[in-house]
Amino acid sequence: MWNRGGGPAYPHEKVVQFVFRHFPLVVRAQKRFLDLGCGSGVHTVFLARERFQVCGVDISPVGLEHTRRRLAIEGLSADLNIGSVEAVALPDASVDAVISVGVLDCAGPNLFAPALSELGRVLRPGGRAMLLFASDTDFRVAAAGNTGLHGFTQSEVEHAFSPLQSMYSEVFMDRYITTYRNREIEQNDHLITLLKR
Repeated sequence: MWNRGGGPAYPHEKVVQFVFRHFPLVVRAQKRFLDLGCGSGVHTVFLARERFQVCGVDISPVGLEHTRRRLAIEGLSADLNIGSVEAVALPDASVDAVISVGVLDCAGPNLFAPALSELGRVLRPGGRAMLLFASDTDFRVAAAGNTGLHGFTQSEVEHAFSPLQSMYSEVFMDRYITTYRNREIEQNDHLITLLKR
C-alpha cells in the first residue's frame, strides 16, 4: 500500500547525514551503495544523484516500478532487483555501504537476524551500514494495528547482533526520537550504524 502511493518525496535526514559524514564527494563514484528495501526509491534516487553506484533491492514490484520512473525523470540509473532482506542477489563483499530505512520493522522479528547476517555478507571490509527501524515504544507500532509493523525492543536488537559482533569493528546502537504535540506522540526508532572489519 505504501509503495502504491509513491512513498516520500524527500530522503530521510539520517540518510543524508550518514552519506555526508562518511563519504566525501571525491570518493562517491567509486563506491557501491545498497538501498536495502528501497521501496519507491526516494533514497535510491538521492544516492544516484550523489554519484554513487547504486543497487536497490525490494520485495515489491510496484515499488521498483516507482523507483525506475523516479530515476528516469532525473536521467539517473541504478541496478534494481526484486529480493528480500534475508536473500539479496548480490555477491559476497560486493558493496561499500548499505542503508535500510523503515524496512526491518516491516520484515518483522523472524527475518531480523537473517537480514543482519545477509547485510554482513554483502558488505566489503571497511564497509558501512545504517539501519533505521521502529522501536517497541514508537507510536506507529500501536497505530499499525494488524498491519504487521513490529517495534523492536532493545533486548531483541542486542540479541540479534550478539553473534555478529566480531564481524564489525564498530556497532553503535542509538535511538532517533522525535516528539509531536508537546511530547504526546513519540516516534522512536532504533538507529544502528556499523563498520565492517
